[in-house]
Amino acid sequence: MPKSAALCTSLSIFLVFFSLCAQAQSLPRASAQSGAPAPVADSASTANAGRKQLFEYLDRIAAEQTSARRTIVAAITTRSQAEARQAMVRKKIISLMGGFPAKTPLNAKVVGETQAQGFHIEKILYDSQPGFPVTALLYLPDARAGKLPAIVVAPGHGPGGKASDFGFASIFARNGFAVLSYDPIGQGERLQYPDPAKPGTSLATRPTGEHGEAGLQPTLIGDAVARYFAWDGMRAVDYLQSRSEIDPDRIGAFGCSGGGAMTALLAALDTRIKAAGTACYITSFDTLLPAIGAQDAEQSIPGFIASGFDFPDWVELAAPRPYAIIATTEDMFPFAGAQKSEAEARRFYGLFHADADLEFLTGPGHHGNLGPIQSRIVSFFLKHLQPGADAVHPVLPPPRKPGVSPFALPPGITQAAFQVTPTGQVATSYPHVETVHTLNLKRYDSLAKPKELTGEALRTAIREVTKASAQPAARSRKSDSYLVDTSNLATDAGATGSGSFRHVTLHSEPGIDLQGEIAIHHTTGAHPAILLLTDAASMPLDSPAQIKLMSEMQRLAEAGNVVLALTPRPSPPGTEETKSPILGPFYLTELRAELVGKTLMGMRIDDTIRAVDYLSSRSDVDAKHITARASGHLGLVLLHAAVLDSRLSHIAIDHSLSSYRSLIEAPMPVGAPQDILPGVVRHYDLPQLERALGSRLTLIHPLSGTDDLSAGSSQEAF
Repeated sequence: MPKSAALCTSLSIFLVFFSLCAQAQSLPRASAQSGAPAPVADSASTANAGRKQLFEYLDRIAAEQTSARRTIVAAITTRSQAEARQAMVRKKIISLMGGFPAKTPLNAKVVGETQAQGFHIEKILYDSQPGFPVTALLYLPDARAGKLPAIVVAPGHGPGGKASDFGFASIFARNGFAVLSYDPIGQGERLQYPDPAKPGTSLATRPTGEHGEAGLQPTLIGDAVARYFAWDGMRAVDYLQSRSEIDPDRIGAFGCSGGGAMTALLAALDTRIKAAGTACYITSFDTLLPAIGAQDAEQSIPGFIASGFDFPDWVELAAPRPYAIIATTEDMFPFAGAQKSEAEARRFYGLFHADADLEFLTGPGHHGNLGPIQSRIVSFFLKHLQPGADAVHPVLPPPRKPGVSPFALPPGITQAAFQVTPTGQVATSYPHVETVHTLNLKRYDSLAKPKELTGEALRTAIREVTKASAQPAARSRKSDSYLVDTSNLATDAGATGSGSFRHVTLHSEPGIDLQGEIAIHHTTGAHPAILLLTDAASMPLDSPAQIKLMSEMQRLAEAGNVVLALTPRPSPPGTEETKSPILGPFYLTELRAELVGKTLMGMRIDDTIRAVDYLSSRSDVDAKHITARASGHLGLVLLHAAVLDSRLSHIAIDHSLSSYRSLIEAPMPVGAPQDILPGVVRHYDLPQLERALGSRLTLIHPLSGTDDLSAGSSQEAF
């Protein structure tokens, strides 16, 4: 390569990664790069009581929705009814995902080859979308007569991506199958947020962090990141059908764990898949949510449960094509849920014809323990994709010798066999290629921009997007509609004696209690009121944040105000398993809400409106003079609430996101999940809300999408 070309390439790589480095420099480097799973939050702890309450609230909604779905499916008694449901479900799921891109040339090429015992491996690149390459391996048996059956294999959530599929891929190849094993986005050679300082590692920590981060921006424009995962698999089928060695009518799909999720998507939405095996994924939402909660973005399509769907739908969309639900009895994806889904799907399959083949392949052990049943898995594919083959006695590898790692490669195979790109990463090998971020930005730019909304039209759009439902002044004006706990009543001896503090528990709606503090002015008459939305309101009394809050509340009360400091749900905030430091502690909570047709912001808007209801109902409050303050993510909540509730005569928000466009433009948003609203930019952007409030709004230190949005929450607007 000429020196000038080499210099340009190096400069391009630097420019691509510079903005990522700038955003990530404040992350805790040890935790961001260690890859060690964060401890799962203790749901029984006092600090996590609010989070537990919120999860139970959302799970009750999910239970109602899945129960209604089961009633609908149970009423299907004929094949025509079953096919009508398939058509409806497939159309709706594709719509929830945002549809699929147009098919464009694959531009496929073979860039290398490795010989193994009985088969060889070709290194493949193909474009899923223009300029968006997929790294893949094609396993081809050496001995073959006629066209080959093929299997698309997707890996589980491991950093190695396709390399981790060698075990099953090599077994399939030795049994006469061609196998296309590919890297999903965020895994193997397709990191979307690679750390330029540590090649092969991700600024998003691990694959689940990569998937979560990549899912934020598509959600804002009304898509789901699942569309990228499903489309990569569909283009894998396109590639196999383009190869002369492959029988285009005998293509199957297999995957375990995260690969099971991708296989479920592919088999349900691409009828060219003639047999599918999904391992350690199929369960039911009524068992999954109370056990381990919502899973990653590609598995949690916004509105999925609310639209009347559940895990059995992935299987039922494949009927009557042969399907194997593969499960282990001690899986973290509850085995009881797999049993329930299998029972429903079996009845659904039975509506087609007598030999419609749905198999339930189960074995002992925890998540991914497929060794004891691998022969049954291979036999399933032999039976359905190789008519006449000996499906009873598949070719299996010899047992491992004692002391040999189960992950050890056989002689003659090295890690180099699995590397398709020159550097081991698409991003550094081909610095001008597309990423999920750039594709999403182009998709955003192609959308028709929403009209400027005002008045009731804007309020309607806010309710549609956020799913907020509380109506101002809908509550009784009697303050006994709320529980005020006076057990902690205390007059501040250091104050002037004009006020006192009380701990308040506000019932926002059944099952949701909000913790806060109120400073009551003791002089007679109606006083101005100030609402402070802050996490500090639910913290221990001796915590620095609570002490600072009390000091400010005292100052405001002495100035003649009634002051309510409140933590919207979850109250107290609590914690959850953190997939990546850049996603923060509400990523999985937001996914859980989106599944059932809610948003965290919308629920917090409801809490805010009900807090104003409470203040308005008090005899010591002048209802015409209620103001509010908040910062960070809660500032965005307050911005929306003020447009919906004119009783807030003025608000001040500090260190909050200034526009969703800037969030879409950011190469790697940090701390954004609490601000995510599905499809928001199709309806409005934040500057419209600011213009609607006019002089009722004071905006302090607005943040861009490239700022660390989690830092804004520490800037309390006192």
